Amino acid sequence: MVKISQRLYIKVALAIAFIAVAVSLFASALSYYFALETRHQANYLLAEQLSKTAEKTAVIAAYANNVELAQEIVNGLSTNQSISGARLNNNAELDALSGEHTSHSQRISTVLFHPLLDGIQVGVLDVYIDEKFVQQQTKDATQKDIFILLSFSLILAFFVSLLIRHMLTKPIQKLIDNFEHMDPHSPVTMRMLPYRGKDEIGKLVKGINALMHELHHSFNVERDLRVQTQTLESQFRLIFEQASAGICLVDDSDTITTFNPAFAAYFKENDNDELSSMHFPTLLTNTDRLHKLFREIRNKSKVEQVALDIECKVGDKQKWMHCLFAKVTDQRTTQRDTPSSIIEVILYDVTERAERELQTRFEADHDLLTHLLNRRSGEKKLHKMLFFSIKNQQPFVLMMIDLDRFKPINDTYGHDAGDKVLRETAKRIRSKFNAESDICVRWGGDEFVVAFNLNNADKEEIKEKAEKLLESLQQPIQIQQDVKCNVGASIGVVFAPEHGKVLHELLVNADNSMYKVKEQGRGHVEFYSPL
Repeated sequence: MVKISQRLYIKVALAIAFIAVAVSLFASALSYYFALETRHQANYLLAEQLSKTAEKTAVIAAYANNVELAQEIVNGLSTNQSISGARLNNNAELDALSGEHTSHSQRISTVLFHPLLDGIQVGVLDVYIDEKFVQQQTKDATQKDIFILLSFSLILAFFVSLLIRHMLTKPIQKLIDNFEHMDPHSPVTMRMLPYRGKDEIGKLVKGINALMHELHHSFNVERDLRVQTQTLESQFRLIFEQASAGICLVDDSDTITTFNPAFAAYFKENDNDELSSMHFPTLLTNTDRLHKLFREIRNKSKVEQVALDIECKVGDKQKWMHCLFAKVTDQRTTQRDTPSSIIEVILYDVTERAERELQTRFEADHDLLTHLLNRRSGEKKLHKMLFFSIKNQQPFVLMMIDLDRFKPINDTYGHDAGDKVLRETAKRIRSKFNAESDICVRWGGDEFVVAFNLNNADKEEIKEKAEKLLESLQQPIQIQQDVKCNVGASIGVVFAPEHGKVLHELLVNADNSMYKVKEQGRGHVEFYSPL
């Protein structure tokens, strides 16, 4: 197989030879053209001189009408190689011819005048130049020149190609041989190229060596960085895989792209290894709220971390997750054309803590025995309901309920029996007023407060609700296995704003109405009357 340097050498030699031959041929063509013109002029001058030389003799032959002399003259002229023929004639019968003469031959005519009388023509001497001879002479001379030029050009091309091979292709071949022993994946093989010349190849080698030095340095740095990156990656992968917290990444469409085993364990259903959904918001409750939160995080220019406790249901289990949301920013110096917004989610199962908090909050706001609102939290809600009712011109109804004959049960059967009575009473109150807006409060001891809104202040409707509650409270209560008791209750009713516009006033009026029932024999409903 021919090496690249040899191919280059042959190509250069052939190119030089071709150019030399082309130049030689062009130079020969020009030489032939100019030589032909020069020889033609020289032969013309020669023929003209011969005609002038023979002119006097030709005048005598023409004047004397001497045929033999005339023939001798034209024969002598024809012996010259550059003259193809000659002719001498006079005004009489003399017409001497010698050689060839055609219409294409160039003719030189010499007019012969009378030797004694001026101005009188006695004949004409015609000399014909041999054009073929002139062209052949020129062609022969040009062929020699072409041969010499071509020989010189080929010799020059040969030595120039040898010189190029020695000064250009051989150094390049050495460089190529050195390159062939280099492996880009092995920096050890990337050695400096040996060349000490100060020519263009030397400058090229110097630049390549400088580039290779930088590449060698870059390879070493990259190798070290790769090792460090692999170490960090393995460490972060270990942290990611072994983390007790659930971690996932959410893309622009709120789809989970990556998650760790802890995250999957939080949302497994019935020992299923796959998540029920890869769309993150659907794993938790309140999907619309999460969509809105993600939009806010993506649209914020500053990266902020958002913490949120979210309730979710996994299978038949209700869980609470403490979630940390943060936007992952691109740390590249050159930003992408279409930057993506990835949100990192870290979550912990805080179900036990949430349940304790809910229980604590419930215990803080509710009576532990009856699970109705206690007086403190109930009073706050009553204030809010009253303010809302007056603002929106809705009737606000408040009932003060006090149990009848409750103290004897405590004294006779003990406090456990009394607690059962209070729990059953609260249950019956809640069953009659179970709307979300209804407020049921254990006010203290055996006193309860109920408040609700109506569209219209219909006294009959209010009385009907109160009497149904009273009827329910008068039903027997099982306090022991074989013991039942009848308690009953007294109910005082007020409604705003007719009976007061502030809660304290309404409570006092409802309490007075309730005690009025007590005084009248207990067990019925009494509306507040200012008189």
